[in-house]
Amino acid sequence: MMSWRPWDEEGSDDGYASPAAQVMAEAIARKNRDTDVYVLLLTEVRDALTTRQVLTPAQMENPSHHDMQQAEALVRDIVTRYEQRSHAQGLPPLPDEADTVVQRILDEIFGFGPIAPLMNDPGVEEIEINGPDQIWVVTENGRELTPYRFRSAQQLIDFVNRAAAYRGRKIDRANPRLDVKIRDGSRLHAIMEPLTDNVPIAVTIRRHRLVARTLDDLVRLGTINAVAAEFLRQAVRGRLNIIVSGGTSSGKTNFLNALAAEIPADERVITIEDTAELQLTVPDWVALVTRRASEGVDPIEQEDLVREVLRMRPDRILTGEARGGEIVAILQAANTGHDGQMLTIHANSTRHVVTRIETLYLSARDVPQEVIRRELADGFQLVLHLRRVSVGHQTRRIVTEIAEITGRVEGGRAVEMQVIFQDKGQGLTWTGLYPRTLLEKMEERSGLRMDFNSLVGERR
Repeated sequence: MMSWRPWDEEGSDDGYASPAAQVMAEAIARKNRDTDVYVLLLTEVRDALTTRQVLTPAQMENPSHHDMQQAEALVRDIVTRYEQRSHAQGLPPLPDEADTVVQRILDEIFGFGPIAPLMNDPGVEEIEINGPDQIWVVTENGRELTPYRFRSAQQLIDFVNRAAAYRGRKIDRANPRLDVKIRDGSRLHAIMEPLTDNVPIAVTIRRHRLVARTLDDLVRLGTINAVAAEFLRQAVRGRLNIIVSGGTSSGKTNFLNALAAEIPADERVITIEDTAELQLTVPDWVALVTRRASEGVDPIEQEDLVREVLRMRPDRILTGEARGGEIVAILQAANTGHDGQMLTIHANSTRHVVTRIETLYLSARDVPQEVIRRELADGFQLVLHLRRVSVGHQTRRIVTEIAEITGRVEGGRAVEMQVIFQDKGQGLTWTGLYPRTLLEKMEERSGLRMDFNSLVGERR
């Protein structure tokens, strides 16, 4: 029996080509042909946009609805004319339906290119791109490899730079890392050669989807129950200083946003973030973001921004995530009359929050730990903890603890905390502890008197 070898791409017939090899070769040839046609059309559109001056560079970077209509008309004309020529002259056909090709070209020039379907999918939480050929998504059902691809590493780099241009940023070998909020509110992180080894560039897009804008939304999602949500609602209105803790992707920012929805509309709120993610509804709101160091430009850190905020007469200071020396200024502000603060912090439990704050503080200032504990005990009153858990094949975020910081430090060694609500596997329930100090602080700061006993259904 004759052995076979792969079909000769030159088309020679001096060897045997297996049926499977022929099918594979034909599929490769068809894919290459489709890619060539698409690239030809894309190039013609780019050239036409430039030479005909349909849109200015500013319009290309930030197109209006009218600009997009003009661009679509141009693309559709070019695609239609090619389709007519291909029929008349025997040219390779369009790689897809004309409408699909038009949309792909628009997505590549103005939008999210090959990953546009993923960016438009409300179920996608994160997109992880390992070079041009491997694109994963994270949904509530876990991580999944997708069939989407970029044509080349350069197309992927061009996509990143097009998305980052919104903030005047770019990535290249001289500046091989990037962390930026893109136009739709998502957070894009990219890192490339020479800092990557097995892929030319790796991109992570964290979709900032506010699935819950209020505490009531969180109750409907099962993140927290109605009693604990009402307790937190009154805590915010009572101007308590609150810490939201949790691990990576546990929903801290989303929860902070829901808490912020309870801030009275007549208050002035300043937010501080590395990358802007919070979406507040109060009218008097200023969002401050940090700036990374670059050639000839010094960095501006969250610690610097806290000092700026104190000169802006805020009623509330919200810190997206405390992860460095800014915790010093935050605690000092909390101890000098800046009530109603809220911040998120990466921690494994409400108790671990204290250790985490000490570590951050000591990274910036060399002071006795007793000093830090005293500032925390005096400055903040409430800590809640979020966890990301798997229930069947779905991922949920739940509040597992809400704890009061009593204001006492036990022998200078430990900040006293008492857990008010706790989930031991059966849902969040009241522990039976009465937050007397916390309730007194609320009334002192805002005049708000919480009927805690009625809230939890107990008589005293």
